[in-house]
Amino acid sequence: MNLLRNMLMTMILMAVSVLAVQAQDDEITDEDIKKYALLTEVVDQMKKEVSTVINELIRNQEGMNGQRYLELAKTKGDADKLAAIDAKDYEVKFLELVEGVKNERMESIKTVNQELATKMLGNNGRDYKAVKAAVESDPAVKTKFEAALAEIKGEKKEKA
Repeated sequence: MNLLRNMLMTMILMAVSVLAVQAQDDEITDEDIKKYALLTEVVDQMKKEVSTVINELIRNQEGMNGQRYLELAKTKGDADKLAAIDAKDYEVKFLELVEGVKNERMESIKTVNQELATKMLGNNGRDYKAVKAAVESDPAVKTKFEAALAEIKGEKKEKA
């Protein structure tokens, strides 16, 4: 009977310690939040760069301006919609070119984000997902994230 009780107590203690270790692994640290904020800022800057490149393409395309490009872009390449706005062949080709550049760069951003999420935060991206979910659902974590992001942006401005 004592042997059975000792084995049961040992199993209970092992289960509790495994749960405690798992709870520690699931805990989001301030360092995790700072890394997530840095990753977010890097991705945001990369997205802004895509916008800059697209604006440069529009500016350099003869016969194209921002308003016309937006009108073309709203069609999402639909032939009937393009015909309805009297899109010229060169405008359609230009729209395809811009969409290609944009898609290529957005795909690169996605790849960089995935790499950084797994390398910076570790745990095969699970920590990234946990921090992201916490930022979206926990006001205290969101406040820490916003403070970390503001600090990163402030440091960036001071160095510039």
